[in-house]
Order: sequence, then structure tokens, then C-alpha cells
Amino acid sequence: LEGQYAGLDPHPAARTSLDRLRDPRALTITTGHQLCLFGGPRYVLYKILNVIRLARQFHRDDRPVVPVFWMASEDHDLPEVDHVHLRDTRLHWSATGGGAVGRLPLKGIMDALHQAGDLLGVSPGASALREDLQAAYRPEYTLAQATRHLMNALFGRYGLVVIDGDDPALKRLFVPAMREELLNQVVERTVRYADEKLPKGYGGQAHARSVNLFHLRPGHRSRIEMDDEGYRVLDGGPRFSATEMVAELERAPQDFSPNVLFRPLYQETILPNITYVGGGGEVAYWMQLRWAFQALQVPMPVVALRTSALLIGPEEAISLRDTGLTDNDLFKPLEHLRTAWAKDHAGFDTELTDERGRLDAVFQEIIGRSAAIDPTLEASAKGERIRLHKRLDHLEKRLLRAAKRREAVRIARIERIHARLFPGGGLRERREGFLTVIADHGLEVIDDLLEALDPLEERFSVIRFPG
Repeated sequence: LEGQYAGLDPHPAARTSLDRLRDPRALTITTGHQLCLFGGPRYVLYKILNVIRLARQFHRDDRPVVPVFWMASEDHDLPEVDHVHLRDTRLHWSATGGGAVGRLPLKGIMDALHQAGDLLGVSPGASALREDLQAAYRPEYTLAQATRHLMNALFGRYGLVVIDGDDPALKRLFVPAMREELLNQVVERTVRYADEKLPKGYGGQAHARSVNLFHLRPGHRSRIEMDDEGYRVLDGGPRFSATEMVAELERAPQDFSPNVLFRPLYQETILPNITYVGGGGEVAYWMQLRWAFQALQVPMPVVALRTSALLIGPEEAISLRDTGLTDNDLFKPLEHLRTAWAKDHAGFDTELTDERGRLDAVFQEIIGRSAAIDPTLEASAKGERIRLHKRLDHLEKRLLRAAKRREAVRIARIERIHARLFPGGGLRERREGFLTVIADHGLEVIDDLLEALDPLEERFSVIRFPG
């Protein structure tokens, strides 16, 4: 870690955390994420705040607890990290190259950086944030270096330590587990067992391969596959016999990279971790690894679900007040909201409930008289009642459409605020970058959210910011 922080002046609180990790009694609480452009979506912020809060809560002077952010710098899926949405605008970094994304130089970053600066606005919080971005995302840096700089600028004062698993010294500590995986396919065997044992919804979240390692070389992060002749590295990589593969692992462990299922075991081998905070998908695949941890004799931490929140700004709060939508209404389907508003405000009843009742009463008499005259007429009378009910259904739909037309202006307001809070029909925390929250409300908003978001409370939070 000292080597990783070389060239970076960590915040004094982060410096204290680094020093605490020298204590053999020290523990960590960790989250991690891909190296998304400019920090990524809002839920990344929530994950970081969760580990900071939990570390504070469980820290003791004789047993320090340090919050850690694990950079998934070895991921190679560039399209997942080369963009961010700020104020409904998609910013894209035209990166070149392949392999581990954390190693990519930030060539071509300036266009996205200038766009981000413009979109953040002119508030004092935005100005400070622009400076942090410009200091972090320099063309001569790699994506991993930039992410570490940004995380230190924003969260170093809370003692957050940022760790990069793409490190030869750390990989050396993981050699025994990687050797076991290569020779005995421990992850595939234990995950297959877990998928049989776990409750529905947990098993099968992530697919285990016969070898859950990649091979790293310039521009490539390639899968390793077993065959009758030993091992082969895809994408035109080298071949190895079993003996050669183990020798290569011992010689250059930094050239081996755990996949998404094996990475938790790497992380827990390195860190004295007591809790990992992740999203729903992460929690599910960590559960698949229960028996892999046992097989490799690596302590498995408590796995906690991150908090989830909807942040509502002052202007959005005004729009919600004007439309009369409550917090509970926000999570109802949009069509339900359109219909409810039209029915409540159109000025006429769109449902023919009373008329249906009177129609049924009349038809009861008709059906009775018809049956008394000729029993075969009873079915015909009932059929006529069904036909007329269908006509009433059709008329009700037309009445509802008329109500929606009458209330079109206000329904459009509902649609606009809903689209803003739930872009693309999904949670905004999964789309909108977290930088806009800090730009709009200043760095102090981190303290506010740290207080508001309790990872030990199993609830979805709706947080309104005052004007």
C-alpha cells in the first residue's frame, strides 16, 4: 500500500488509516467497484459511505477498523467503465487499448473532462469538484491512478484507503490459492455444490469455469482453459503443461488475474476483512463462494447489502408537491400514476360501477322471465348481459382516455418528474453519476448522507434536500 500511495499526498485521515493497518490487530470493512469514469453512478457513493460508517461504528482504540475501497482495476470490459451520465448527458471517454482497464493511460480524456466541468455547474461545490477532477484525470495517469486520486480527494478525510489488486507483491500472497485453483478447480467444484445447496435466487448468480483465472499480458486479459494437453491462454496466448503453468505462476504471479468469482478470495486473502458491502448481485455470488472459502481456508467475512436511496433536490421537491405525489407514489408504475391522476382530477366519473349494478338488476329480471317462458332462453339472456358488460368495459376505457386528454398538461408534469427520478424506468442511483450530488450540495453533503444512510437498516431511503 505504501508503494501504491507513492506520489500521492494522502489526506491525514487516510494516512492514519494506512498506519493503522500496520497493527496486527487491525481489521477492515471493504467495498469495491469497477473503475467507472469519474467515479461512476450514485450507488458507488452509497457503497463507500456504508463502509466508512461501519468502520466508524466498529472501531476501537485497541482494535482499529479501517474502511477500504478495492479497485477492480483488472477488469477488461472497457465499455462498462468508459462513460458516465451527468445531468442526463452521457459522457464518453474514447479510450484505446485492451486488457486490464486500470492500466490504460488517460489519452483522449480531455473532451470528457471539459464536458464534465461544464455540466457540474457554477456553485462553489462544483468549482472545487472541477479542481479535483482536473488533478486526478491527467492524460499521463492511468485510469487506476486517476481513480485513486479522486477517491482520496473526496473520501480521504474519512480515512478511506484505496487498494489496487493489480500489484505484484499482493499477487505473490495469493499464489497458494491460485495454484490450488489451477490444479484442482476448487472454485468450480465448490460453486457447483453451493448451487445445489443454496436457496433459490442465490445459486447460479455467477458461472464458475474450470479455471477461474485470466492471464495478463500487454493489451490482453485472456481466459485460461484446460484441455488434454494442459492449459491454453485464449486470444492467441501461450500454451502450458501443468508443470509449466505452476512454474509460470511462481515466476510471475502478477500475470495472473482472478475472475469475478475468484476475486473475493483474493481480496480476503490480502485483507483482515470482517465485512464486505455489495449490491444484490454481489451478495448473491458471494454466497456461492461459502464452500470455496472453506476449501481454501480463507476466512469469509459478513456480506452486507449496500443501502439504496433516491435523492430529491429542491426543484424536484417542488414538482412533486405540485403534482401531489407522495414518496410511496414514486414507486408505483407510471401508468398507474397517469390513471390515478386522470380519475381523480378529470371532473367526471370514468367508472360505470353504479350503472353496472343497475344493469345487473334489470338483467336478473330479464333472465328470470326468459327462463320461465323457455328454459333455453336463459343462456341467451345471460350472453346478452355479458355482451353489454363488455361494451361498458369499452366505454370505460374511452372515458378514461378522455380524462387523460383533459388532464394532459398535468400528466405530462408527472411524466417529466418521473423520468427525471427514474431515468429509463430504473433507479437513478444506477445511472446518474454521483458527482452531481456533490456539485449541487457541496462536500458537506457527504456528511449528511453518511448520517442518513445506515447499512444496518434494511430499507430504501428517500432523502429530500432543502432549498
